[in-house]
Amino acid sequence: QRLTATLGQTMVADNRAGASGNIAAEIAAKSPADGYTLFLTTVSTHGINPSLYGKLGFDPIKDFAPVILLATNPNMLVVHPSMQVKNVKELIALAKKQPGKISYASSGPGGQQHLSGEMLKSMAAVDIAHIPYKGFGQGVNDVMAGHVPLIFGGITASIQLTQGGKLKALGVTSAKRAKALPNVPAIAEVLPGFKIEAWYGLMGPKGMPADLVKKINADVLSILKRPDFQAKLSADAIEPVGGSPEDFAAQIASDLKDWSQLLKSINLKMD
Repeated sequence: QRLTATLGQTMVADNRAGASGNIAAEIAAKSPADGYTLFLTTVSTHGINPSLYGKLGFDPIKDFAPVILLATNPNMLVVHPSMQVKNVKELIALAKKQPGKISYASSGPGGQQHLSGEMLKSMAAVDIAHIPYKGFGQGVNDVMAGHVPLIFGGITASIQLTQGGKLKALGVTSAKRAKALPNVPAIAEVLPGFKIEAWYGLMGPKGMPADLVKKINADVLSILKRPDFQAKLSADAIEPVGGSPEDFAAQIASDLKDWSQLLKSINLKMD
């Protein structure tokens, strides 16, 4: 809505779901580089998927022109209220006492929820079982019903469930505590180096004119700086970022490296 007003052009959201964003990314990569097609991307297509999938219909570096990193938000580790642990340290201790008996739900193999669980499993040296579902809704419903004890969920949805007492929060996956949840520890406080953050960015096809990249970056940055827009993001525990196209490119390069190392360490690959 705000870009429509700022650019004087109607912005239309063309949702192309499937394959963890790979379908949308391929369509965007093959679109004309005239500034009329932009891609709202995430860490999945430009951090995780290139190392997770054997073949992609796009190159995350060569086929895109980064414009701006919009915002970040972590996942949250939540458990059923009946689980007798108060924090991540106690969860790890319980898992060590009961190897293979504690399980975690996820929205499916290869997603951030799954990878958060695998990172916890690897860094804490615990044996916990992965129970994949066909989406977060199904998984979290089973956690609330007590069928599976824990799940890593998106922070926005998880906040609502924990405030309502349906789930109990143990930690967030960002390197530091989330501003919206100062009383919920970062898992990294127990497992230094633990970090999984979702991010959202805007980019165009490779070859988009530099002046257009610069203009759209400036227009979006002006929106990100507006107090009313920041308040809207903060209500969902999303933190605005901003920065230059070069900053965004550096973030992508860093994430591609980090995710490649993690996926190799847990030997995870999707066909």
